[in-house]
Amino acid sequence: MRFRILGPLEVWTDAGWSGIGAPKWRALLAMLLLHPGQVVSTDRLIAGLWGEEPPDRAANLVSVYVLRLRRLIGDPQGGGGMLATRAPGYQLRLEADDLDAAVFESAVRQGRQALAAGQAGQASAVLAEALALWHGAAMADIPPSDLITAESGRLEESRLAALELRITADLRGGQAAPLVPELRRLLSEHPLREGLWTLLVLALEDTGRRAEAIAAYGDARRVIADELGVNPGPELRQLYQKLLAADADPAPGVSTTRVAPAPEPARPPGSLVRVAAAAATAPPPAQLPADIGDFTGREPHLAQLRSLLTRSPGKDTPSALTVAVVAGTGGLGKTTLAVHAAHSLCDEFPDGQLYVSLRGASAQPAMPEEVLARLLRDLGVMPAQVPAAPEERAALYRTRLAGRRVLIVLDDAGGAAQVRPLLPGSASCAVIVTSRHRLADLAGSRLVDLDVLGDEDALHLLTAIIGQDRAAAEPGAVSEVLAACAGLPLAVRIAGARLASRRGWTVSTLAGRLADQRRRVDELTSGDMAVRACFDVSFDTLQKSATRDSVDPAHAFRLMGVWQGPGISLAAAAALVGQPEDPVADALEILVDAHLLESPAPDWYGFHDLLRVYAAERAEAQEGAETVNEAVARILDWYLRTADAAAAVILPYRDRVPLEPADPATSALRFVTTDAALSWSKQERANVVAATRQAAAIGRHDVAWKLPVAAMAGFELHGYRSEWSATHSVALSSAQLARDRYGEAWVLNNIAMLLSTQEAEGAIAHFERAMAIRAEIDDRHGQIQSATNLAFCYLLQGQHDEAVTAGKYALKLQRDNGRRHGEGITLCNLGEAYLGLGRHEEAIAVLQEALPVVRETGSKRIEAYVLRNLGQAHLDLGQSIEGAGLLEQALVIHKGEGDALGQAQDLQLLGHARRATGQRSAARAAWEQAAGLFESLGDDKQAGQALSLLVEFGPPGDDS
Repeated sequence: MRFRILGPLEVWTDAGWSGIGAPKWRALLAMLLLHPGQVVSTDRLIAGLWGEEPPDRAANLVSVYVLRLRRLIGDPQGGGGMLATRAPGYQLRLEADDLDAAVFESAVRQGRQALAAGQAGQASAVLAEALALWHGAAMADIPPSDLITAESGRLEESRLAALELRITADLRGGQAAPLVPELRRLLSEHPLREGLWTLLVLALEDTGRRAEAIAAYGDARRVIADELGVNPGPELRQLYQKLLAADADPAPGVSTTRVAPAPEPARPPGSLVRVAAAAATAPPPAQLPADIGDFTGREPHLAQLRSLLTRSPGKDTPSALTVAVVAGTGGLGKTTLAVHAAHSLCDEFPDGQLYVSLRGASAQPAMPEEVLARLLRDLGVMPAQVPAAPEERAALYRTRLAGRRVLIVLDDAGGAAQVRPLLPGSASCAVIVTSRHRLADLAGSRLVDLDVLGDEDALHLLTAIIGQDRAAAEPGAVSEVLAACAGLPLAVRIAGARLASRRGWTVSTLAGRLADQRRRVDELTSGDMAVRACFDVSFDTLQKSATRDSVDPAHAFRLMGVWQGPGISLAAAAALVGQPEDPVADALEILVDAHLLESPAPDWYGFHDLLRVYAAERAEAQEGAETVNEAVARILDWYLRTADAAAAVILPYRDRVPLEPADPATSALRFVTTDAALSWSKQERANVVAATRQAAAIGRHDVAWKLPVAAMAGFELHGYRSEWSATHSVALSSAQLARDRYGEAWVLNNIAMLLSTQEAEGAIAHFERAMAIRAEIDDRHGQIQSATNLAFCYLLQGQHDEAVTAGKYALKLQRDNGRRHGEGITLCNLGEAYLGLGRHEEAIAVLQEALPVVRETGSKRIEAYVLRNLGQAHLDLGQSIEGAGLLEQALVIHKGEGDALGQAQDLQLLGHARRATGQRSAARAAWEQAAGLFESLGDDKQAGQALSLLVEFGPPGDDS
């Protein structure tokens, strides 16, 4: 067998049976395993994974999950392997013995056939082997969905049927005596299963315990009547009559004690009979802890809880128990919300409210059997009458709650296994569970997932604690305190408590103490409330995955804390940890499930700010300086090499930064298309800034100047000027501190390029400094680059005469050094300078000379600029049709290259060309698009010019 679903889902690998860490991967594989050999459509998989609210690009995520599952099961093929892509979805091909459920069902059929043939011993052996395949509730760790719930129920019914069949075989084989305790245990778990009652009565009769057999029938009748309001079925009643008849006619010479038949219970129509009168007289439990007066926020979560736990009048009562799981990391106020919601629902549950702290996150969690004993006493059972066996306690607990409207709050659950025995069987009850885990394996539960407080709610909470006057007196300091607390309700409450107990402190005093990030977690302590202790509990519950090639989640958590970016992708995290993506993904998903990490998007992760500080402290204390330094070096190197790979695709003819040989543990991304490289640049821009600053802070000045230079290709095309400026400011300092003259000149050149559109004098000064350094170190390529850029700077500033002079000098340098790509760029810029001087014929001649050069070198982006300049030249000469055609060609290329600025400039000119050819609506559309692109790039000046053209042009109704 390769797969097991008769229990938690497991896969057979070289290391033995192992689980799958990521819940979505488990769910996807489970859906395929439940349809072996069938094509399961992508739409059906999406519905099973996300329900009615799938994320964007859900189909792409499914394909990623399938790819990872193929790697996991050692089946990388997409067509002919075990997991095949087949329109409209995927097909899992299994052999007869690849799935334990299939082997189980086949064995049960064999056992049934053997029993029908009178081979009781063989039937019992085969059925026992089949039942041994079970190692827990079917698909216990699969997130619930309609399919999973239905199939797990079907499989459980199959297990019970097979169990009854095996017991029947044992009875026919003369093995009645050992079956009696087994049947009593099974009936404590399944008291309404008449087949088990029938087998118990038969087993007792076969062992000569007829009186107990008749009494067992009476027990069966009471339980079934109390729960269902009906009598037992005909098979059990007929067996009872046979027992009475046998008891009435004993064999000659045998003395018997007559057992009077138990009378049928009298009940008013539609009512339920209580198991014990004591329950009716005991006062209803009211165990909820006190509600808090300053409860703040959480309105959506509170509304969700109330909606789940209440039923509208007249609405049919559903048959399933309602279980709401309030999940979140420590300090988010799970218990506070659960207790507040429970208090607001007391009228809905007049038969009482039970509350238990399960201590699931502690070193000694409460044992379910001990909790059951306490709950039974709370429900009126005398201590001497509490059953000894856990299964019997659970059965009596469910019986006591049957038909009653009781709300149960199970606080701080460690896992679903701790909760399941404590769930009532009656849909008239409801349960709120709080946990640091999402409890995806608690079938039928509904998740209420908590996050940090919003800014307004956090302010309201702090104000409620310290008072309106004190908060209003120092609004700036209040904002600083709340920023340090990062929306964590526990942290806000502690900060408020410290201020409330220290009237001599100003809010600024606490803000100053919280400003030191290294001491922030320790400062957030008041009495028995402490953020550190809360985080310690969550961290200490982490367990290392059991598979051979796994990554310890605690180790991953600590290393994530040393990365200073606002988020991290799976690929970057793998570089940080120094392990392949798949085991790192499993570890990170475990952290997400434990609410120690956030996952805002697939394969993206992030920390709550205070947890980041805590993780960094843990890394410093437990990982050691060498391990931390190596991890930081890996991720910084990953960013540098990936940014360089992106630049090679975005601007392939621009010089690339010099790199040392790669570390084998660092696998940088590679890009095939410009779109993919630009997408990475867009997603990672904030992290590139963070990586640059972190590199400079730890003295990795080589990375701190090279990374911004490599990343500038994406910044330039996206128009990310603030990131361009921020990174290059750090880069210049690092290059100077490292005394790297080559790097210093390159960074100065790039800063000058940025300043070219904003500050002419500063740009020219930077270009001149760069050229001087490059001449000093004899960097010919660098000199050519700076000379070309200086000419372009003059062009942008409207200094066209200077641009022509500088352009001719740069063109000579390009040609003398055989740089055809640079020659094309310089000819393009020179042609634009001639346009600015109104020398259109010279401009057209130079641009026509440039066109074959840029096409020869394959520079599509520069080709588009040449075409645009040619279009403008023809437009200026009144040749509107020719100009429009050239501009449309330029626009197509700029779109294909992802050059937003180029598109905006093309569209602005194209609007003029279309207006000149009488296409008024098309002209307006071009200017509207241009304005939108300029706005997205943060170029308010150019956006304003495009909008002014629209205003001047008049409203759309004036096109006629």
